[in-house]
Amino acid sequence: MEPSKREERRKIFRQELFTLREEGYLSEAIVETVAKAHHQYHLDLLEHERIPIQTKKTEPVKKTEPKPQKAKKVLTAEEIRERNITWSLNIGVIFLLIGGLFVATSNWESMTSVMKSGSIAVVALMFFGIAMLAKKVLKIEKTAFAFIVLGSLFLPIFILSLGWFGLLGGYLSINGEGRYLLGMLGSIVPVIVYLHFAKNLGSRLFVWFSYVSVSAGAAFLLAGLKLNVDFFYFGMMLFNAVVIFIYHQLKGKETYKLFTKEFVPFIQVNLVLCTLFMLFLYDNEVLYSFNLLLTAVVYLSMMYVSGRKEYHFIFSVMIVYGAYQLIENSFLDYFGEIVYALIGFAFVFIPKALDNKFSLDRVFQYTSAIISGFAFIYISLEGILLRSGSPSLVLMLAYFIIAANFIYLAYSSGKKLFPYLSSAFMASGLYEAIYLVLWKIEGIDILLSIFCSGFLLFTLIGVVRVKWLSIIHTSSKDVGLAVMTASLMAAILFNQWWELGVMLLLTVMVTYLILKKEASVIFKEMALWTLPVSLGFSLVSFGQELNIRNEYYSVEFGNAVNFAAGAILVVLSAVLWKKWSEKKLIKTSLFSSASLYAIAIAHALFGPVNQLWVQPIIIAIGVALYFYLYKKIGTEWAPFLVSINTMLVYFSVIHSVSLKFEFGQLTSSLMATTSAVFLLGIAYLTRKIDSVLSAAFVWTGHILYPIALASTLVLYHTEALYSFAISLIVYGLSANLAKKEWNIKIFLYGAFTSLFLLISTGMDKWLDSVVGLYEFPITAALILLFSLLVNDEYKKRTANYLIPFAIFGIGCLLWTYPFTWQPYIVIIAYTLVTLLYLHKTKWDVLGIIPLFFLFAATAQFSYLGDLTPVQNLLLSGEVGILMSAIGHKVYEKLITKGTNLITFNIDGYTIISFLYFWLMYFFMDESLWSHALPGILFAGNFFLQRKRVPANFSVFMGIIGLAYLLQPYYAIIGLLDIPLLWAREVQVLPFIVLVIFIRRLLKGRYSQITKTIQWAVLIIVSLLLIQDGLASNTIYDAIILGSLSLLSMLAGMYLQIKAYFFTGAGVLLLNVFLQTRPYWGNMPWWAYLLIAGLILITVASFNEWHKQKLLKGETTFITVLKEMTIDRIKRWD
Repeated sequence: MEPSKREERRKIFRQELFTLREEGYLSEAIVETVAKAHHQYHLDLLEHERIPIQTKKTEPVKKTEPKPQKAKKVLTAEEIRERNITWSLNIGVIFLLIGGLFVATSNWESMTSVMKSGSIAVVALMFFGIAMLAKKVLKIEKTAFAFIVLGSLFLPIFILSLGWFGLLGGYLSINGEGRYLLGMLGSIVPVIVYLHFAKNLGSRLFVWFSYVSVSAGAAFLLAGLKLNVDFFYFGMMLFNAVVIFIYHQLKGKETYKLFTKEFVPFIQVNLVLCTLFMLFLYDNEVLYSFNLLLTAVVYLSMMYVSGRKEYHFIFSVMIVYGAYQLIENSFLDYFGEIVYALIGFAFVFIPKALDNKFSLDRVFQYTSAIISGFAFIYISLEGILLRSGSPSLVLMLAYFIIAANFIYLAYSSGKKLFPYLSSAFMASGLYEAIYLVLWKIEGIDILLSIFCSGFLLFTLIGVVRVKWLSIIHTSSKDVGLAVMTASLMAAILFNQWWELGVMLLLTVMVTYLILKKEASVIFKEMALWTLPVSLGFSLVSFGQELNIRNEYYSVEFGNAVNFAAGAILVVLSAVLWKKWSEKKLIKTSLFSSASLYAIAIAHALFGPVNQLWVQPIIIAIGVALYFYLYKKIGTEWAPFLVSINTMLVYFSVIHSVSLKFEFGQLTSSLMATTSAVFLLGIAYLTRKIDSVLSAAFVWTGHILYPIALASTLVLYHTEALYSFAISLIVYGLSANLAKKEWNIKIFLYGAFTSLFLLISTGMDKWLDSVVGLYEFPITAALILLFSLLVNDEYKKRTANYLIPFAIFGIGCLLWTYPFTWQPYIVIIAYTLVTLLYLHKTKWDVLGIIPLFFLFAATAQFSYLGDLTPVQNLLLSGEVGILMSAIGHKVYEKLITKGTNLITFNIDGYTIISFLYFWLMYFFMDESLWSHALPGILFAGNFFLQRKRVPANFSVFMGIIGLAYLLQPYYAIIGLLDIPLLWAREVQVLPFIVLVIFIRRLLKGRYSQITKTIQWAVLIIVSLLLIQDGLASNTIYDAIILGSLSLLSMLAGMYLQIKAYFFTGAGVLLLNVFLQTRPYWGNMPWWAYLLIAGLILITVASFNEWHKQKLLKGETTFITVLKEMTIDRIKRWD
């Protein structure tokens, strides 16, 4: 600041200060003090300006280093010692306790009373002794404290055991006159020990032990004086006053700080203890209830005085329990339900009585809700169990009080649950009121009363607007609907039909009120459908009641008429809705009537009804009804209802006629199929009048037609010939009239199928002597002829049917029995024509299927024919060779990939040739060549595929062929008489040869895999040879095994292959070990110890010697030899 401005401000301040003195506002002394202070302040400012301003050093930004990870705590030797000792001690204690329990349970009955109490004393002393040991000697504080607590708890048990076993005389026994004195001794005597430990250990736990023991001692002392319950309670309160007085005298002294600090929590707990002592020592429910209520008031007062909000929990529990004891054991029991309800309601007003000092409104609201909820459950169960469900005015008032309570809570708390609970309790009250009025009227069921309570709740509270009930307006509608829905379901479950009808009529009123009064879109949408459905089903319910009461009506008309009447009622109601301009209700009513009438038709078809005239009339009315719906609604599915019902009318009329007149076999066979022709005829006649209706008849007719044809075939078989002749014409005309491609294909394929079934049934009727399914090749030939006469489009369509049909036909011909030359030649010709057709249509990939069927035919002919086994073997082999040759000729590759099914090819001939070679195995005889030939052909066929597969798979064909040569090898040696000495070697050594050739063929590829396989083969072969040698246990086996292992070692060294060298070395050593078993197997046990000791000493000595050499910088011969050997072996394969 500039000096001139500072000086000017100083002068102004001094001028104002002196003006205040002259005007008498400040005394002379104050002005002088302030003037001196201001002058000093001015001098300090001048001095501060003379000091140069030092530039603040910029502190470097501290980089936040990541926190180092916490290292695992390393225990010190002392900690480890303490841990080990603790664990040992704990385990010892556990063992001791387990042993003690065992002794106690096994020998307790045999002990005397002195021994029993003495054992308890010994256990207590033992715990104290262990605690002394742990604290003084082992210095483990926690363990010592734990055992002190255990020992201290055994002291009162020991004193009580003296009385239990009568060791203090009859007076001081559990059942004696001085039992309360015994209780006082058991409480007071341990106090000396508890005070000692509390002081020495500074333990709060022992302070509490002391307080509780003193309180219990006082209670037993007062009980021993045989006072009345009121004097006992007075004595306990006097005891509390005395200890409070002592507390006030000692609370300022440091010596007793440990005890005074815990006194305030204890004295609060002691109130509960006093009540528990009274409950334990006296048995007077009414006084006990007043005691509980008084204690609850004390806790409420303590909450008010101390400000401890948590006391409200104890207060709530005691007030409820006290009220329960008082009500159940006094005159209040006569109207206890109302009192219980009022108690829950009263909790809401407790915060107001406390002037809202603790902001406990929300807590007491929840408490009120919980208590009222339990009160509702209790009084409801009491009403059911004690009053046998009789209505009660008291119970009704209690329900309304609880409802009022929850309404108040709903207003006070704003919780969404309370309005719904209020509505539920209101519904209970309404039910009780309705039941009071109606319970003496016979025939009125409880479910109807429940429904009416929901109905009244919905209408009187949910719909009618009452200002003070506005908060439960929505919830009353929801709860009312839920109650009505549950009643409806229960009425259905318990078959209460006329009550259900009344409920449904009331539901109609409810749903109409929803449509007019409700704002929710979802409820309105539900009501639009519920109203017509309820109206229809109400009439159905009344009809069901009539079914039960009138047997004639049930048999002749039944539910069919009930549902039909309900549907017609709903349709008629649509007229009323039209007058009232309810467009949406008109639509839903029509849809609902359609559904109801569908049920009526189902009952007419399958239920008890007069089938002569009631059934046809109901279904005929259904046609008119659905046609009316179709004209009014105009939906796409409505015409189908008309067409389906027309079909049902046809069958119903036919059935009615059949009841009076008998039809012949041919006429009966035509009935089902002509129904579809009838529908298709209607469709053809109406195609220009109503195309939508005509399309529905077309769909229905064509869906029905195959079903009708199938049923006719099953039921009438050969008589179905005429039906299939008609269907051939119908499908042909349909294919000609169809416009869409998929329609043309379906009808064309239907015509082909009809042709097949026509030929099949015709052959069964006129050529029943022919054995075999020759209708397949005949039909295939006719379809093939058809494909030659039609245009290209029809050729493609025909191929899609002919190919699978022809293949399926070949498979069916396999079932011909007996399977002689005739069916076999037919199958061969059929297969050849099919293969040629597949090749012409570029569907070669499917050729493998007829080729497989031809193989199956060959196998079947071989087994069932009259050829010899050798002839069958040669036949299979020749056909297999022929198949392989054809495959090589026709296809260059085994598999030719393509972008689609036509360009993708697979050589099915070669694949099937393997099956023919496999078939040869079933016709082998005693000659060696018959056993070897199939395997050789298999292997040769694999070798021939090397150039027909991708280059990377070519080598595997050779490997598979080579591996398969093992089969004829083992087949031949199985027939030869090989000496037992060489049997195992002949069996297993070829695998080694196979592995060698595989590695040669692969030429270094997949070396890791082949090495692993080589190791596995060598080890398995070695183990098998060793097992054979052990089984025979001859010197010759040992020589052969040793020679083979030595040969393996030499081969491994020469070829530098680890597998052969190490396997040979291992087998050689093991052979020597096993052959010398008679010598070392008879050594005494101490010899094994000597050998083991020598080995251990040798290994240890060598390691030490080697270590010393390395420390001196010298290299040992063994080290040089080891390194040279390892380095050379590493270069081996």
